[in-house]
Amino acid sequence: MSSPRIFRWCVVGAALIVAGVALYFGATYLAASIAIGSSGLEPFYQQSVRAMWIGFCSQLALLAAVLLYAAAYPRTVSRQFVTVLALMPMLSTVMLFWFAASRLGGLALGIAAALMLIAAFTWPARGAGELPIGAQAVRLPGGPRAP
Repeated sequence: MSSPRIFRWCVVGAALIVAGVALYFGATYLAASIAIGSSGLEPFYQQSVRAMWIGFCSQLALLAAVLLYAAAYPRTVSRQFVTVLALMPMLSTVMLFWFAASRLGGLALGIAAALMLIAAFTWPARGAGELPIGAQAVRLPGGPRAP
């Protein structure tokens, strides 16, 4: 299998896993909200936890969308960008295992992070005659010596 194909499959797989985890936590929001409401916490802390729950789901959904975009247009992202994106599910994995004891969500995000790192290592290299992103805008119409 070629490097661009491995990149695309790993990124799509990571995006599907991340979207699945976002849907899972989004679907459990109602139960979590009821549990938070009956916990006896002050209203400020209840609303803060609810906001963080929704923020976590939104972050994962946005990450999945960015990964799908990267799979569709691999030349618009760099290897470093994919590596930095992999830090998000890695950190979420650690937090879910450490604080929430969510083994399934943590394991799924850990697999997604590993797929993203594999994708970063197999990021398609530029062809010999291909210009880097944005280089076309720098070229002057009369050649390199044109004013």
